[in-house]
Amino acid sequence: MKEEKDPNSLEVQVGRRFKEFRLTHNIKQTDIEIMQKQNVSRIENGNRLPGHELMIYMLKKYNMDLNWLLTGEKLSSRKISDPEKITRERVTK
Repeated sequence: MKEEKDPNSLEVQVGRRFKEFRLTHNIKQTDIEIMQKQNVSRIENGNRLPGHELMIYMLKKYNMDLNWLLTGEKLSSRKISDPEKITRERVTK
């Protein structure tokens, strides 16, 4: 019996966004040269998360917003209420 995937799991959400990006930008699974097609399918089906090499490749080659891929939030839409409050100490904690 096949186990149902939690639609809210990180793997499923990231896979859905990855596939959405790929289809929106008319990128075939085989166009992703650093990964075999079946591994792209595993990501898109929520069976695994993309590795850092793939995310860097997608950023450099296709300008993928990695924040959006991982969180669903576009960087351009993030609001920092008071950027002055972000100090070196806070960033390095």
